[in-house]
Amino acid sequence: MMRERRVLSPYTKSVLHYIALTIVSVIWLIPVYAMIINGFKSNLEVASSPVLVPPSHPTLSPYMAVAHVLETPIINSLIVAVIASLLSTILGSMGAYFFYVLSNSYFRGSGMLSNFLFSLIALGTFIPYEATLIPLTRFIVDINLLNSYPGLIVSMLIFYIPTAALLMSLFVTVVPKSLIEAARLDGAGDVKIFFKVILPLVIPGFISTLIFIIIESWNNFFLPLVLTTTPSMRLVPVAVEAYTGGYGTLYNETFAVATLASLIPLIIFIFLGRYFIRGLVALGGAGKGV
Repeated sequence: MMRERRVLSPYTKSVLHYIALTIVSVIWLIPVYAMIINGFKSNLEVASSPVLVPPSHPTLSPYMAVAHVLETPIINSLIVAVIASLLSTILGSMGAYFFYVLSNSYFRGSGMLSNFLFSLIALGTFIPYEATLIPLTRFIVDINLLNSYPGLIVSMLIFYIPTAALLMSLFVTVVPKSLIEAARLDGAGDVKIFFKVILPLVIPGFISTLIFIIIESWNNFFLPLVLTTTPSMRLVPVAVEAYTGGYGTLYNETFAVATLASLIPLIIFIFLGRYFIRGLVALGGAGKGV
């Protein structure tokens, strides 16, 4: 006699899902909790007490000590990250549209050419920064952009335009070809079609890509380390790294500076996170509702 399979009720499944989500969230938040509370301790207490134990005598002095140090790096990072991310996402989206049009072209061999070119673009997203150290540095020096905002922006564009093109291709390809053909019949060119037809339909994907690249560029350590030579041009990751010295480390200030450095990406994600989720949902639904 076969045993009846027990089926969980929808309510039980929902409770189990919430329990699992809570456990994962707590595990993920433990390092964040440790980072924040240790910034309120004295350096001696950080070194002598368990990392998850709250401070016995909370103090704001570590945060106050690092706040003025991070002021200039935060401004620098905002300028570089915002401009580089916007340009990368816009140009990458246009590139994704170009490959979409090329792959659907009626010219012989266009599909093969599109796949070949797109493979080269995709390859650019996997090239390590370290492998480009010498040619990238020489290129930035030759165009007289070393230790400058334009130099940092150009270097990030080199890496993040391919990333944006790769990500946006997942969203652009779900736009019906009939819309593009109808716009062409109305006399619209590719630029107008992109901004008037394609971009409004893939806004969730565009914002998801933009958020991803902003966070990537904000946390990029290697490029600003190599391409800046003065403290006034430091970006946040380089400024944070400066708190770990060879002769000694102010642990409480290290925790404090890491917390402050994480605030901007956190704020961006809080305000734009719903669009990021919408983009992922739209991608998971094969573009339905984008």
